[in-house]
Amino acid sequence: MLVEHIIILALSGFGVFHGLSLGIYLIYTEARKRSANFTLGILLVLMGIRISKSIFLYFMADLDYVFITLGLSLVLSFGPLFYFYVRQYIDENFSFSRYHILHAIPFLLFFGLNSFNLLSREFYLAFGIYFIYLHFLAYIIFAFFYQKRWYVSSTESPEPVRKSWLLLIHVGIIVIWISYFMFLLDELVPYIMGPVTYSLVIYPLSIWAFIKKPLNRPEQKYQSSSLDENNTRQLTSKLTSCMENEHPYLNADLKLPELADMLKVTPHMLSQVVNQEFGINFQQYLNSYRVRHAMEKLSAEKFSHLTISSIALDSGFNSLSAFNAAFKKEAGLTPSQYRKSALS
Repeated sequence: MLVEHIIILALSGFGVFHGLSLGIYLIYTEARKRSANFTLGILLVLMGIRISKSIFLYFMADLDYVFITLGLSLVLSFGPLFYFYVRQYIDENFSFSRYHILHAIPFLLFFGLNSFNLLSREFYLAFGIYFIYLHFLAYIIFAFFYQKRWYVSSTESPEPVRKSWLLLIHVGIIVIWISYFMFLLDELVPYIMGPVTYSLVIYPLSIWAFIKKPLNRPEQKYQSSSLDENNTRQLTSKLTSCMENEHPYLNADLKLPELADMLKVTPHMLSQVVNQEFGINFQQYLNSYRVRHAMEKLSAEKFSHLTISSIALDSGFNSLSAFNAAFKKEAGLTPSQYRKSALS
């Protein structure tokens, strides 16, 4: 074996081993919580298996066709796993529903057909392999816009470390995707660049995560707070009085620091009180008041001439889609269903 082959094998092999080890560790430590870290662990393990296939294929040209296609099938799981990892990481209250299993259909379909060797080499060369990698890309884009929309709509500024982690992991995933997809375009880069790129991505990300600790659960952030029980009770009362008498939530641009300034406390203290006393985040807290305000208007005959869109804006929402989602979550009905029921 040539020296460069030994170097490539060592670099890519250790990268895969590192990724697999980290994934197994996250799965083991987060098995009971089913947290974002658990989802990330599954993604790392499946990516490690897939990258291992690439290494074997590069150094063993006669690798069985079934193993090659099963490895390709795994890529169909990467997109949904990455997308849901981002959602879980951003939203502490996110939970899976039975409808989310629909995202696994392409993976299950390809994996099942490939298990019985029912998809031909011609199918992959003409369509299958492009579908697989474009499917992955679509979920990367969905995840990017999901986090971007959250940054814009959230009234709580994300912690810089967590925000940086999401950016870095997005960049890492994109770089890995490009290294594989470029090979498909008339082999613009060597096939082994996929595993090598994976190693060059996983090591810096792991080191950065070890130093900055972005994977630590955010519920640990109030452990050093100076708020005692008496101060918490006073701030909770002051906050409730402000919300019910001054109605600051009607301002669609209201942010956590602005409301904290009104109450003469730090944003950290206000965030702690909302999280611990009401069991929700600041955005959900604002939305609960906004929805109640909208419900009063929707159920009053004198406001029946107003459109749902105008009521949404009057209640402090900056978009109809955000209003509909928050309203249904709070009331269990859509705004139109609620109005129809209240006025009938």
